[in-house]
Amino acid sequence: MIDGIIIELLEFDSKLWENNPKLDFVVLTNLSSKEEIGSRRASYKGLDFVIEPRGKVKIKGSIHKYFNDGLHNANRFTFENFLEAVSQLSEFGVIPEKAVLRGFEIGLNIDLTSCKIPSKTFLDSILYCRGVRRSDMDINGESGYGYKFKTTNTKYKFYDKSAQSQIYDVELLRIETKFTRMRAVESLKIRTLKDLMNRDKLISLISSKYLKFIDETIFFEWDQIKTTRKIEASYKSKFKDLRNPDWWIKGIKSRVERQRNKEKLERLIDKHAKRDIKKILKDLILSEIEEFSRSKKCYEYTEFEELQKWQKSNSNADKSVTNTPRIVRCGLTDRREVKKEKRYCLTCGKEITHQRKGSKYCSDNRKCRDKAYNALKSENKKAVQLKQEKEILHLIHGIGSDLNLIRTTNPNTKRIKGKPKRRTSIIVTVNGKERYFHGTDARFFLREFEKKIEQREIIPKNKLKRA
Repeated sequence: MIDGIIIELLEFDSKLWENNPKLDFVVLTNLSSKEEIGSRRASYKGLDFVIEPRGKVKIKGSIHKYFNDGLHNANRFTFENFLEAVSQLSEFGVIPEKAVLRGFEIGLNIDLTSCKIPSKTFLDSILYCRGVRRSDMDINGESGYGYKFKTTNTKYKFYDKSAQSQIYDVELLRIETKFTRMRAVESLKIRTLKDLMNRDKLISLISSKYLKFIDETIFFEWDQIKTTRKIEASYKSKFKDLRNPDWWIKGIKSRVERQRNKEKLERLIDKHAKRDIKKILKDLILSEIEEFSRSKKCYEYTEFEELQKWQKSNSNADKSVTNTPRIVRCGLTDRREVKKEKRYCLTCGKEITHQRKGSKYCSDNRKCRDKAYNALKSENKKAVQLKQEKEILHLIHGIGSDLNLIRTTNPNTKRIKGKPKRRTSIIVTVNGKERYFHGTDARFFLREFEKKIEQREIIPKNKLKRA
């Protein structure tokens, strides 16, 4: 199941790679200076070996494809195969406990031959996944063969593996979870390549991050319930919403409401549809996981409770009971088990631990946020003004006698009620170059310039002109 990996090797001497005849490094070079630009990169059997300019050393790519000598990653990749592939990486100096994970993915290639349902049927039946809109995946330059759902820390993918790998003698559906940020799995204490080789941690990972997301995904096969004719009157109007993908994202605000409607839809599918495509998919996934583990001891682990629930729900002959796993998360951010620290409003000091993570001010008192915002704006404005005043003083000090100054508005003009006050603007010609100052900057320039004249520190060549 482990496939794509990004690992950074700690305490590693890059000369080991440079002297390896299997690795042919390529790097961009500046033609004029002959200097290297960017990272040095070598590709070997589906993996990229990267030496960054600052000395970081990384391996990126598919370890499944590496095990298959770089040909493909469309077959079954067991836990034993994964351990063997990691062992093979030792020839490149990879020590699992010193190989820090920067991202990785787990996925299954599910053979659909036995169920005789094409992968497109499974793909088109996805109504909702993780609270985000689906995006099309381009497979060999064409769309319509897969979808991805991108959240803050993770990407979830469903796509036609046969089309991607151009294997047409078997129908393969790929379901994949890609961790783009490692904080998504930090509660499982997975940090290095060595942790993925730990069977206990891997089982917990599959249960909590792979099986759970499939349970929370909502499937509906349109062809199975084409009309609402046979549906109870009390469900007919609601059914229009339940089968609408946009409604699941926009129409429901709370997790409890989403769970309740999920149960309604699954009861309708169970009662009126000839087949439940989600249960068929779960059966296929169970079969594939058994082959992946190659050991029934996996099911004795308490961390693998989700798989045991799946077995019970699929073997339940009583259709009146709906075994619907609870949707535990529908937002963009993966929940993690972390100790909550008390947080306080930065303005008034009120406790805001109950508010969402990242909050800095009271949500029930807009004044705190506005006060902090205005103070920040004021500080920024003062900093800009101070910088401008320093520039003006430096200009006045260095102008000497070669100065032309035109004032377009008299700042001493009395303000007439009901009429906007005219803005002070000046044009300063210094050494043949014109400079424009307006408003506060113009008035500051005039005050300082006239002060210097009174002190006879400056004797202008031309008198002050008024436009």
